[in-house]
Amino acid sequence: MKRKLIMLLAVLMALTLALGSCGATAKPEDMEFWSGGDMAPGSAMSPDAADSPSWNGDYSDGQYSDVYDSLTGAQKPTDMSEKMIYTADVTVETTDFDAAVQAVQDMVSFYGAFLESSRVTDLSYAERVQGVTAYRRASYVIRVPASSFDEMTESVNDVGYVVSSSTRGQNITAQFYDTQSRRNAYGIEQERLLAMLEKCQTVTEMIEIESRLSDVRYQIESLETTLRGWQNQVDYSTVNLTLREVEKYTEKEEPHRSYWEQIGDGFLGTLRDVGDFFKELFKDLVVALPVIVLVGAVAVVALVLILRAVKRRRAARRAARDGENRE
Repeated sequence: MKRKLIMLLAVLMALTLALGSCGATAKPEDMEFWSGGDMAPGSAMSPDAADSPSWNGDYSDGQYSDVYDSLTGAQKPTDMSEKMIYTADVTVETTDFDAAVQAVQDMVSFYGAFLESSRVTDLSYAERVQGVTAYRRASYVIRVPASSFDEMTESVNDVGYVVSSSTRGQNITAQFYDTQSRRNAYGIEQERLLAMLEKCQTVTEMIEIESRLSDVRYQIESLETTLRGWQNQVDYSTVNLTLREVEKYTEKEEPHRSYWEQIGDGFLGTLRDVGDFFKELFKDLVVALPVIVLVGAVAVVALVLILRAVKRRRAARRAARDGENRE
């Protein structure tokens, strides 16, 4: 009896591996699944081709015959649609950071999306109060329903000036249905093991079946977690949005600029740089004005004291010379 049980467990494991390998080598649209105890046409592992006694009635006592007869049954997936994961990376510049942040939140709400993560870098006290030149920055990971993915990536243009944008898609159809077929195969094995567990007559048989059953359940949970993660990425596409605050938008380079046009661009750029320099210098002077006034007041007081000391010395020297002359 123990020998028969061990052989049956071996058959179960072999059939589970066969189901998984069949899913891995076939395209999802061409998959053939087993039904009614027969394998797909043309399969190299057809039961008719097996000559070992385990296929031809080693279980003549009938104890496990009803379990063994349905070992090769498998459930065909009801949904065979293509599985695509879409991701977009977008960088946006804005001169009105607060309005752009609000626009992102409105966009997320409008398309029924949600923020998987967000990070906003604000200005520090020195940057905000003391006039230090700095700009804010925000980054978002947005999960949007796949049906609204294209519309959202287009509406990002309303947030600000799009510096760069890229979209990529990953086809996981083969991996998804291969994993799904493996999960179904383990599900069938779990049902058969439970049926065998009800029929076992010794503690040894029960321990061996429960050990294998524990492994099967672990595999089912692992595969189901993988499938749920993939399905979530298929149902909700990802938009990685970076928002940057700028003083002026990045200028687009116009192709085929002439020699004199390039000189004119350089001259105007130099004028802008000079203007920015004096503007920053004036701002720094205004910001540092309290310090300048304080240092100036101290310098004036020091200068007055020095002048008085010099004047006293001169007066003393003059008085000394007058006394000498009188003698």
